[in-house]
Amino acid sequence: MNKYTVIYNKNSRGKNFSKQFLTNILDSNCISYDLFDVTTKKETNNIIKSAVENSVEYFCSIGGDGSLNYLVNSLIKNNHPDPVVACMPAGSGSDFIRTFGISQKISKSVTHLTTDSTYSIDVGRVEYNSFIKYFINVANIGFLANTVKISELVPDVLRKYRYSIGFWSQIMPAKTMFMDLLLDNEEYQEKAFNTCICNAQFFGGGKNISPKSNLQDGKFNVQIFEVNKATAMKVFFKANNGLHLREKGVINKLVSKLEIKNPLPIEIDGDYLGNSSAIIYNEKEKIRFKI
Repeated sequence: MNKYTVIYNKNSRGKNFSKQFLTNILDSNCISYDLFDVTTKKETNNIIKSAVENSVEYFCSIGGDGSLNYLVNSLIKNNHPDPVVACMPAGSGSDFIRTFGISQKISKSVTHLTTDSTYSIDVGRVEYNSFIKYFINVANIGFLANTVKISELVPDVLRKYRYSIGFWSQIMPAKTMFMDLLLDNEEYQEKAFNTCICNAQFFGGGKNISPKSNLQDGKFNVQIFEVNKATAMKVFFKANNGLHLREKGVINKLVSKLEIKNPLPIEIDGDYLGNSSAIIYNEKEKIRFKI
């Protein structure tokens, strides 16, 4: 059986699990593993660096989308040639695994580590302010990026509600922003409320934002919300079930590269990058995800 390097983010803003609890779950499913609990990104990176040096192939993140995002970033930046990545949910949001129908209950999600199945997935590469970061789920430009900025400031005691707090605290002052974008070779220069760059299908605690996303086509499903604040509320509500795509003012594009020419708020997989211009590429089938 494949041996996993399992990284549990103790600072994940979802459920807290003891190391003994996680050990019991892994042992009861006959998983071969080394389990590390971490509190900082530096710890994770050091573990990944050592694992790459020792030719470890299989990795599992225990946490939310942010924890999974950092694991993927660390693997790529440490030049892992062909990583296999799994995820067991423990965060305030674990949306990426919903695309594969993996359970939101950690005791059930562990079973996908016991199979031999993997799925090669595309990864988004973001170049901004001389930095490079990667995402596998969804990036946002505009209003939803600002809500993530606020959610990161919410104290741990309210961590389960941080995305709701971020959303409702920003909705009153929210307004459309001028977006100067290049979608492959097509220019877009209009005011919009938000732009979603979707690699996978779900975000925001189960919203089916991009039901047509294909993780192996080398393309992003880009949705530009050219709507006012009142209409945006209606559209986001319909996105719970993926029913927003035909709404007036929702522009859909399928692209492999997107350039943000003017500084705008950007977030990727719950990680706020700041107010910046950027170039976003789709890197086809960059890693293997465990299913």
